[in-house]
Amino acid sequence: MIELIFPDGMLRRLRDGIWHDDLETAAILLCQPGLSEGDWRLTVREMHVVPPEASLVRTATAVVVDPAFGLPFEKKARIQGLSLVYCHTHPHQTKNVAFSSIDDNAEIELAKYAEGRIPGVPHCALVFGSETAAARRLGTKETVKLTESQYDAAATYDRQIRAFGEEGQAALARLRLAVVGLGGTGSVVVQQLAHLGVSDFLLVDPDAVETTNLNRTVGSTPKSVGEPKVSVAARMIRSIRPDARVEEIVGDVVDAAPAKRLTERDFIFCCTDSHASRHVINQLAYQYGIPAIDMGVVVDASGSVVSFAGHVKALKDGEACLWCLNHLNPNQIREEMMTPDQRKADPYVVGARLVQPAIISINSTVASAAVTMFLSMVTGLDAPPRFLVYDGNRQRLSGVAAERNPTCNFCGPDSPAGRRDLEPLPVRRHG
Repeated sequence: MIELIFPDGMLRRLRDGIWHDDLETAAILLCQPGLSEGDWRLTVREMHVVPPEASLVRTATAVVVDPAFGLPFEKKARIQGLSLVYCHTHPHQTKNVAFSSIDDNAEIELAKYAEGRIPGVPHCALVFGSETAAARRLGTKETVKLTESQYDAAATYDRQIRAFGEEGQAALARLRLAVVGLGGTGSVVVQQLAHLGVSDFLLVDPDAVETTNLNRTVGSTPKSVGEPKVSVAARMIRSIRPDARVEEIVGDVVDAAPAKRLTERDFIFCCTDSHASRHVINQLAYQYGIPAIDMGVVVDASGSVVSFAGHVKALKDGEACLWCLNHLNPNQIREEMMTPDQRKADPYVVGARLVQPAIISINSTVASAAVTMFLSMVTGLDAPPRFLVYDGNRQRLSGVAAERNPTCNFCGPDSPAGRRDLEPLPVRRHG
């Protein structure tokens, strides 16, 4: 089954924007595709009504669009893997609007074209009558279900719109986010982002939930043990935003394929506890110009007093990177980059790492600070510090000046910063 989802009143806005009482009109939609239990869910992200001057033919029974109008949107769909929906109207059909034999013939070539440019995802056709609408898979008789999201953005997000405005809220809805690490801090981050109105997530984590994770992984229950952490997080997001686009990768970001997928995102949250994964995300942020936020929590119970602390750091052009701050250990990165076989064969790798204490309230404090920093970067919320240090024992969260290293090999002028695909990412090498 294919479900075409219109969030936040978009179906009504499309109907109002495309309708003419006497002449056929067309539009192109860009949709985020996702699979849920074998069914496709296409969430409308952009709507583009064809203006009169872009119609080669426009009568009461036909509309022919200049191919040049659709090219920029079709290119964007190809680059981002989006589904296309070609829409038009039947002004003189009322109840039970239906596709015509002319539509059937026209869609044969259109379907070949769309599937050739953007393979692997479904493309659809949508027709409006004066009272009803119908949709199908492009070039077929397969019916597509039309769904209007239950969310009223103005009402749902009224209190935060009062804080950072409608444009800030719209910016959140447009962003394609990645969250790497769905444990103690990552699970809190995605919960808050979903409540804030983010609706496009890429989740990356190689691990499954263990019993010892249940005290701090938001969204997990005893039944979650053995389930991938990304699946637990995805279910929690959809419970908050049923129309959210959520992609799950059960994999390690230090491997090439998951790392490459991050380059397609608009913003990254680094919620991992390994130096290797943070090194990859640090370089990716500067190399591809994708802002990221790194966070970490340390609880030390080795002494007579338990000490706990954390940090939140923005990684973006103009800001000091994790290497500038000496937050990364090259020897630890070397070990974590190894495959299990490489680790066994290396005489300098000794033993397993110690299991560290973890407390949900401390994780949540740092995660909340990270999300607030994100809001400042995206919506303009007045919170300018881009490096925060949390002293838990003194209950103090402070903005700290972070000095850039002008000769840094990772964010400096002679580094891969800004070179995108011209430089390889520092991912794990197998074999």
